[in-house]
Amino acid sequence: MPANLPPQFFELQRKLNQTKDVQEKIEILQEMLAVCPKHKGTERVQEEIKKKIAKLKRTQPKKVKREEIYFVKKEGAGQVLILGAPNSGKTSLTNLLCNTNFKVADYPFTTQLPTPGMLKYENIQIQIVDAPPLTKDFKPGWLKNLAREADLVLILIDLENDPESQIKEIEEILEEWKIEKEKVLIVGNKIDLKNAKENFEKIKEKREIFGISVKEKVNIEELKRKIFDSLKIIRVYPKEPKKEIDFENPFILKEGTKLIDFVKEINEKWVEKFKGARLYEKNLKSFRIVGRNYVLKDGDIVEIKI
Repeated sequence: MPANLPPQFFELQRKLNQTKDVQEKIEILQEMLAVCPKHKGTERVQEEIKKKIAKLKRTQPKKVKREEIYFVKKEGAGQVLILGAPNSGKTSLTNLLCNTNFKVADYPFTTQLPTPGMLKYENIQIQIVDAPPLTKDFKPGWLKNLAREADLVLILIDLENDPESQIKEIEEILEEWKIEKEKVLIVGNKIDLKNAKENFEKIKEKREIFGISVKEKVNIEELKRKIFDSLKIIRVYPKEPKKEIDFENPFILKEGTKLIDFVKEINEKWVEKFKGARLYEKNLKSFRIVGRNYVLKDGDIVEIKI
């Protein structure tokens, strides 16, 4: 049966042969499919056009949705979002903690997208996310979502530049976003400078704040410990008889986790058979027996009995 294709079809075919743009080719082919008569004589033509469209679509790069640009997948033992006023030193602190080389400049909004790095703390990795400046005039919804999802929000304050106002402005925004105060850590930068040190001491009388200097690397190692403690997590090491303990890959659990919940996380079927556990000292030479309601602590070495 003859196809009897209309003149528009052949004009579109001519345009198709002249273009190299993938998206334009797809659009022309879709037009050709639309003007192609629908009867038995054109079934093969229609099938060929559909195949070409499908093939071209497979070669296209996947479009990134706007919200995906601002989403940071959690990795490591916890996610820490750094927020602060313009030029408070957020990116410099991220570079120092994570050994990265993100762009730093002395003008605001150098960081325009959330940028993750990994902080190595002892035998675990903690994700640090550098973010654009947070102000009363710039508090986008995607930044609110990041703050809500993060395990810890680190507010970085420039101790030289009216730090009280900085803290007040950011705390008001976090309160508006309904961010729990328990997961906020306030850190003051530039503590090596005289007037900044004086401002720090005044603030410390009223609220909890941790002082550092990114430039002079003051209290940076202590800050790493502070971040770990603020995440409220513990490291637990399961011990199997006659096997070496893997001290480089601990189980990461929330503070307050009971032994039976840890057992359930390893293997749900073990819960019914659980008889207790040996809790070893670090030297592995002595141990004590603990039950299902024992609250695990950071560094515990546990041999489960079933």
